[in-house]
Amino acid sequence: MTGSTLNVEEQLNELKEILDELEPLEKRYQELRDKLKKLKENRRNLINELNQKIDEIVQIVETQKKLRKEFLIIKEEYKIMKEEKRKYINRLRELKEIIRNKPRLPKPPDKLREELERLELIYETVHQDPRRERRLVEQITEISSYLKAYETYVSAKEEIRDVRRKIEEINLDEYREKMDKIREELDRLRNEENNLKSEAEKLQKAKTEVDREINIILNELSEFESKMKRLRERKNEILNRFGIKRTTHLSFEQIKRIILNRSALLERALKKMERGESLTFEEFAILVKNGLI
Repeated sequence: MTGSTLNVEEQLNELKEILDELEPLEKRYQELRDKLKKLKENRRNLINELNQKIDEIVQIVETQKKLRKEFLIIKEEYKIMKEEKRKYINRLRELKEIIRNKPRLPKPPDKLREELERLELIYETVHQDPRRERRLVEQITEISSYLKAYETYVSAKEEIRDVRRKIEEINLDEYREKMDKIREELDRLRNEENNLKSEAEKLQKAKTEVDREINIILNELSEFESKMKRLRERKNEILNRFGIKRTTHLSFEQIKRIILNRSALLERALKKMERGESLTFEEFAILVKNGLI
């Protein structure tokens, strides 16, 4: 076959160069795709972990809000009960002072009441001269004062027990303990939140690094795809001249044998065409593919 038709040797050499260049490119391309797959899986895992940390942080923040609200309620109750207890303590001092100053009565209380009733009856029923009436009023006032002081004393003795009981019932330590527990829990949650934020920050940095690696590989893959596309187009152009469409899993030697066979067919077709002989379909097709008809 002449050089003006088809230089098979040159075509084979070029095809060999293309295949030799394609093989490492395809191998490296697949390696990059495998690495990309692992990186994307790693990225998904990092995102899942990061989302989990964020959910935990949100839950902790909500718990802290509830605890702070509870703390304020207890603190307000503590203030109210502290003021209440202070009032009872002040009242207790007043009652103790009243009891300490027990009134000294000139007569037993019952006798004084009888005397008061007698004098009041006289005042209401018997007409008295002014001097006698004034004296009667003074006596009634004096006895009433004694009885009032005594009743205040008796009432204080009764009330003091109730006041002491109420003071004992108001346990401020219970409120302090509750507030201390909430403070401790808030401190623990704050530390846990900080730890989670630190872990989330590390995960975010790791994700950023993975994203960077993914972008690098995607750029490399794009370059490889461009190179492989150009080489494959040229390879297919050469193979198409010999009517070869599929070469998957074929070695160069196998392709070479096919090309040499097709080259012989092309040469035979050319000679038949030169002699004006009729061509078979295969002979006609190969001449068309090579632009010779």
